[in-house]
Amino acid sequence: MKKLKIFALSTVLAAACATSNSAVAQEQAEVSYIAQTTSQFVMPEGTTRAEVQKTFQEYYDKVIAKSTLVKHYSMYIHAWGSLGASYVTTMEFEKWEDLGKFNEEFEELAKAAWPDETARKAFFKKLGSYSDPHHSDEIFTVMNSMRK
Repeated sequence: MKKLKIFALSTVLAAACATSNSAVAQEQAEVSYIAQTTSQFVMPEGTTRAEVQKTFQEYYDKVIAKSTLVKHYSMYIHAWGSLGASYVTTMEFEKWEDLGKFNEEFEELAKAAWPDETARKAFFKKLGSYSDPHHSDEIFTVMNSMRK
């Protein structure tokens, strides 16, 4: 009788664990998507690193940080080798569709940040002048079950 109670209790606990695990698994998507761009810095003559950082920060504050679709954003600057000129930006999206939706959201956020079209074009021209036009774009799948 005691063995039957232990078996019944362990069966109930196993069922409860399986149910709670599947509920958690359903809440967290199996994958998310990373859009990654690798570029090289260009320092126009007379430009300081502080000016470049300030411009990238302004872009982040006014556009990326306000995005409802970008779940995570990072900018990585090469720490050693490669003359320190390369950098990588990553934007993480929850769903594949969000990558396409971001283009529209980006336009809206940019217009809100710089309502004057001339000022907006000037800002993005300045931002673009700090990067070599030759770059690489990749899209990765993140296996969320192996994330720490």
